[in-house]
Amino acid sequence: MTSYWRVACWFSFLPFVSPANSSFTPFSQTSSHPFLGQHCSISEKTALLQLKRDLSAAKPESSIPLQPSSGSLLTSWKPNTDCCSWESVNCHEVTKHVIGLNLRGHNLSGLVNSIKFLNLPYLERLNLVNCNIGEIPSFVQKLGGLVELDLSINKIHGKVPKWIWLSESLVYLNLSNNFLDGFEAPPSAPFLSSLTSLDLTSNLIEGSIPTLPISISFLSLAMNNLTGEIPVSLCSLSNLTILDACYNYMSGQIPKCLEVLGDTLIVLNLRKNRFSGLMPWNFTNECSLKTLNLYANQLTGKIPVSLKHCKRLQVLDLGDNQINDTFPSWLGVLPDLRVLILQSNSLRGPIGEPLTSNDFPMLQILDLSSNYFTGNLPLDYFAIWKSMRIKLNGSLMYMGSYYYREWMSITSKGQRMDDINILTIFNVLDLSNNLFEGEIPEVIGDLKLLEVLNLSTNNLIGEIPISLSKLTLLESLDLSKNKLIGEIPTQLLSLTFLSVLNLSYNRLEGKIPIGNQFSTFANDSYEGNIGLCGVPLSKKCYDVEDHQSSGAQRESILSDPGSPFSWEFALVGYGCGVPVGVAAGYILFWRTKRCTKWIEQSFKAKKRQKNEQNRRRRRMF
Repeated sequence: MTSYWRVACWFSFLPFVSPANSSFTPFSQTSSHPFLGQHCSISEKTALLQLKRDLSAAKPESSIPLQPSSGSLLTSWKPNTDCCSWESVNCHEVTKHVIGLNLRGHNLSGLVNSIKFLNLPYLERLNLVNCNIGEIPSFVQKLGGLVELDLSINKIHGKVPKWIWLSESLVYLNLSNNFLDGFEAPPSAPFLSSLTSLDLTSNLIEGSIPTLPISISFLSLAMNNLTGEIPVSLCSLSNLTILDACYNYMSGQIPKCLEVLGDTLIVLNLRKNRFSGLMPWNFTNECSLKTLNLYANQLTGKIPVSLKHCKRLQVLDLGDNQINDTFPSWLGVLPDLRVLILQSNSLRGPIGEPLTSNDFPMLQILDLSSNYFTGNLPLDYFAIWKSMRIKLNGSLMYMGSYYYREWMSITSKGQRMDDINILTIFNVLDLSNNLFEGEIPEVIGDLKLLEVLNLSTNNLIGEIPISLSKLTLLESLDLSKNKLIGEIPTQLLSLTFLSVLNLSYNRLEGKIPIGNQFSTFANDSYEGNIGLCGVPLSKKCYDVEDHQSSGAQRESILSDPGSPFSWEFALVGYGCGVPVGVAAGYILFWRTKRCTKWIEQSFKAKKRQKNEQNRRRRRMF
């Protein structure tokens, strides 16, 4: 049983650009408060009341869960009230024009193109998430002031329309989780656009990445069917801060020119593609990267040493590639690095010693599994990893930027768990499937914040250290497939959060501890240890029975008249003193028949002497 922890490509972001660039209220907070003395215009109010009637008459036709009754949810939309106070309506604080409308979850199937949104000429934000829409509404491109449009989680087919690049006002567009299969031919480059945030995650888009406007700062093409190489034109997007193209079929070498974007690029996620070749980047001290995720490609060569200039780097995932290198101890200078995943490469040699006593000060997730590391476990690193020893921040914070959130995929006990947030309080150490040797150091018990520890499939020897009982937050412990000996420490019963335990295929012996979490573990947690016994194994332990049996045997021996250990032995010890008794005991033990004859003769002699004395006394009288 092995546990692999991977940083996955998934994200969430707010429905508008950023607090620095927007003065708008999020859709989740669209309810407005009426401005005393002013009301929304009659024409806008009339348009909204007509919309309510249309929504009430609509019948759901989608398997996607919609609101139970679209009309009933708009109960606050009444003719005798100010529309700026209505649910899902947002008005400008001064002019009182309707600038935001949130219809998330309302059924608009067959209705969307008949709605007279043109009577809302000042509309800036429109949320049509999960509205059972099968096409991009034609009216939206006529809304000259529209800034934010969210059409995610619908049934939209076809291609991404080219008019989105030509809009003079549209800044944010979310078309994720639809059925789009490509792009309409974009305008000839270069072209101007207001669009800064484009989310096309989880569609069916094929082909290569098209030419994009230089205004783009957030671009997500994740989970599509993109092929081909990353176009060099992408390197000209000087405002690009987040690029996510994970889970596609793109190939070729990652362009070296991406290093030019190092000053602005915060997230580069190309996870699970088919990129190959070296990583020849030369990042400078101006590097702004916080997340670099190149997991599951075919990258070769060495880890770029220039990454040490990316002082803001928090997540580095180069796992499941073909990197041939040694442990990058020079990454220890990065003050904010929290996640380092290098699993399933061709990394080799010993981990070595830290360069300074403050290396990797914030590291919380380290996965070096499935490589060729040798030597002892990194004792000196265990001693200095502060964030695994001391709780530096008690708040539950998500890692990543304002838009982007890091997620993790977990494979444990043969089951895959996706969409697990990487919290700043999460601590994982996975050194499994390497060539580490020697004993598990006691100092590992000082990593008190660890929640997952995997040292399986190495050549570790010695006993399981009792100090592991200090890892009171531990939820998963895997020490399987090593050469560990001795008994399972009963002190491990104090690990009350432990839900996964694997000690199989070692050389452990003795009785399995009983109680707490240990009562929940099955046979496969202990198999391959022929010396172990007790629940849940079928092999029973006989230590108690053997102790009781030996006590009964001793009592039987002492009560047996024919035994060399008889009361006659006790009488000899009493009559001759302790030294004679000890000597007689030795003689009795080794020469039973001669001892018995000597005792009988001694008693007979004393008896004859006493009888002779009695006869003499009778004669005197």
